[in-house]
Amino acid sequence: MSEIILNKERLIANIRQLLINNHRLKYQRALLEFENIDGSFLGDNVFETTFLLRDNQAPLIYEVSGPYDVISNEYATIGRIYEKGQCIFECNIKEQIQQRTAAMVCLFFESLKHKPNKILIIGAGKLAIEVIRYLNYAFPLIDCIDYHARNQRADTFETSCNDLGISAKFQDVMDLSDYDTVIMVTNTSECLIDDKNIESIKNGAVVASLCTTSQTGEITGEVYGRKDVNVLFDYDLTRSFTSDMRIADKAGYLKKVTLLKDILDVDVTLNMAEKKNILRITGTPMQNIAVLDMMREI
Repeated sequence: MSEIILNKERLIANIRQLLINNHRLKYQRALLEFENIDGSFLGDNVFETTFLLRDNQAPLIYEVSGPYDVISNEYATIGRIYEKGQCIFECNIKEQIQQRTAAMVCLFFESLKHKPNKILIIGAGKLAIEVIRYLNYAFPLIDCIDYHARNQRADTFETSCNDLGISAKFQDVMDLSDYDTVIMVTNTSECLIDDKNIESIKNGAVVASLCTTSQTGEITGEVYGRKDVNVLFDYDLTRSFTSDMRIADKAGYLKKVTLLKDILDVDVTLNMAEKKNILRITGTPMQNIAVLDMMREI
C-alpha cells in the first residue's frame, strides 16, 4: 500500500474541496516531543483526530499518528477511519504523506495564481523530489530549478529531476535574490531566513516553508511580522502547532495571517506583487482525509 501513487489531479481537487467544506470537520491535534538523555531533541509524535459530520448519521472519525526520530531521520504515519465504534479502514500512508504535502504546494500556488518560473529548492531529500514531481505535473513548462543542500545530490535528487526533463543545478551558497519561488524542504532546526537576508528576496516572490518536523524553524519569527511580508497559513492550527509559531504569535508577529481557505472561499485581495509572500505549511486534516479516502477506494 505504501508504494501506491495517488492521482495528482484528484488529490489536489479533493484537498481543495475539503478545505472549502471544512465547516463539516471538527479536528484537534496533539504534539508530543521527546528529549534524549543529554537534553537534545530525540523525536516527536503527532496525533490528529478529525470528526467528519454527516447530519443525522454517526460521524466518520479519521485518526492519523506519526512518530519521528532524529537519529534515523525517519517517521511512520498510520491512518485509520472509524465508524460507529469500529475501525473500518487502516493503512500505512507514509509515502502518501509526501504526496499530499507536494499537492498542497501546488494547490497554494494555483489558488494564488502564482506561476513558478525561477525556482530554488532548499533541501534535496525524498519530499523535495516529490515536490518536483508535482510541480512538473501542475506547471509542465518548468525545465530547470536550482537547489541548495548540505551536499550536492547528483546521484539522487539531480537524477530524479533529469528523469522528469528538469535540469537541477546545485547552489553551494544560499543566495535568495534571484528567485520568484523558494521552497524550503528541510528538517533543520536553524532559521535559514531571518530579518537580514529576507531583504534580498524580491517583492512578488513566494517562499513556501514546509515544516517537516516540529523542530523546523526555517524562518525567524520577526520575519512574519514585517510590513513588507504577506503571511499565509494552510489552516488555523498552524498558528499554535509548533513552538516557533507559538513564540511568534505571543510576540505579536502573526496579527495579519491569511488562511488558504479564505483564498478559496472569497476573493481575498493580497498585494502580492509589492510584498514578499510566505506560505507556512504544516499539514492539515483535510490533506490526510483526502489521502485516506483515496486509499480506501483502492
